[in-house]
Amino acid sequence: MTANSLIHLPSPIPALSKVYRVRESGSETQSYICLDRNERLQPLPDWFMEALRQAIDSQLLTSYPIQDPLLDLLAAQWQLPKSHLLLTPGSDGAIKALYQAYLHPGDGIVMLQPSYAMYPVYTQLFQAQAIQIPFAPDLSVDPHHLLAAIEPGVRLVMLANPNQPTGTLLEPAVLHQICQQAARVGALVAVDEAYYPFSQTTVVPWVQHYPHLVAMRTFSKAAGLAGLRLGAVAAHPQVVGNLFKVRSAYDVNSLAIVSAFLVLTHPQIVSDYVAEVKAGQEILEQGARSLGLVPLPTHTNFRLIRVGHCCTPGDLVAALRDRGYLVKGPFDAPCLAGCIRVTVGPPDLMAAFITTLQACMAALMNQTIGT
Repeated sequence: MTANSLIHLPSPIPALSKVYRVRESGSETQSYICLDRNERLQPLPDWFMEALRQAIDSQLLTSYPIQDPLLDLLAAQWQLPKSHLLLTPGSDGAIKALYQAYLHPGDGIVMLQPSYAMYPVYTQLFQAQAIQIPFAPDLSVDPHHLLAAIEPGVRLVMLANPNQPTGTLLEPAVLHQICQQAARVGALVAVDEAYYPFSQTTVVPWVQHYPHLVAMRTFSKAAGLAGLRLGAVAAHPQVVGNLFKVRSAYDVNSLAIVSAFLVLTHPQIVSDYVAEVKAGQEILEQGARSLGLVPLPTHTNFRLIRVGHCCTPGDLVAALRDRGYLVKGPFDAPCLAGCIRVTVGPPDLMAAFITTLQACMAALMNQTIGT
């Protein structure tokens, strides 16, 4: 009998039995061009990296983080009092804090389906009830269906806008209606604006008018700081205070704070990259159409592409992987049947991807003919 066999581990909370998550090391992706994560696909400028190196000294690493300079800058740029702002470890940290601070077991959460994968994970962990509003085959959402779902018993309306993985956007008029209906039933509205730099649609200014509205941003996409895990929340000071109570101590690190400060004081880092992505979108769209594929509209840095009858999404994803590209697909959601999702980058990268995509499709068609 070994020592380990004598150990009787306590059981985890029952909610964990319903949660399935894949643990990724990330090391296996280093030899691939990753078009499956919606990350920034262009290196940060050399001058930025040099400025960051100059900002790193021993004190930055040995002292606990100081958030005020970044919060002051955000307050000025977002035109909100600092009391309305909170830094979080990515927008994901804000989402979890929101669930932890406000949800009771059995509370209803209205969300779109499909949407960000962590929404249902946290819903299960905190024993809430998901009320999922499906997308139609054309990726539209019936606003009346969405509004009707916000009824007594709903504690939170959780929306990604633009949504991921559909790339779709709820219009401001619909968001106003959602905020008004949520106020009637005493629910919070959380809007995850991870892709704001690409959509330029935001509810951040609204938080001074809707005290039950929470807006969330991340520095992981256009800003290119995914490895540093930094996000920000805009909300009523009382909501900010409650989120602060459930956060870990010093959960935002100093390197992330310094890096974000540099990004915000040099806005061309984001704007130049957004322009590159828009140019890359055109290359990807034209190339996909030339191959008989259907690129779907998007307000983000990724593009859904319907592959049609030429091959299955699973076969195409596997073929691209064999040639060094990782893309997302296939999807379980009926509205995404036949789709792959491609992160969009600069034009030269998209042109190279289209060449590889064409080769993969030709190889798959030859296999089909051969059988």
